[in-house]
Amino acid sequence: MAAAVLREVRAQDRLVPTTNDKLEIRSDPAKGRGVFARAPIAKGTLIEAAPVILVPPEQCPLLDRTILHDYYFDWDSGGAVALGLLALCNHSRRPNARVRCNPAQATLDLVALAPIAAADEVTIDYNCPLWFNPQD
Repeated sequence: MAAAVLREVRAQDRLVPTTNDKLEIRSDPAKGRGVFARAPIAKGTLIEAAPVILVPPEQCPLLDRTILHDYYFDWDSGGAVALGLLALCNHSRRPNARVRCNPAQATLDLVALAPIAAADEVTIDYNCPLWFNPQD
């Protein structure tokens, strides 16, 4: 048992987080934390391919009773918890990006709908009933 745990720890030590040179997290006075472009992003660009943890439909009601309720996405009949920065994108009625399910790669892809200037916030439409008053 101890040897298996040690192998697991060593495997985790080799994992290197990747950075996204297109995005950064900043705070907006009206919305709080959000995702912002570090450099210009052209329309149609794949901004991020965020890996997901798929949640079976019968477990989604459990997520709905946690803080993750505000951060998981619909995926087929279940849900998907995004492990990328796109989970921190704020809502806009006029979004400059969209989230696309990519079952082949098991990712949620963040794609630019319009050109996004450096320092602009990257926003998406949540496509669901909102639990807050939109700030734009």
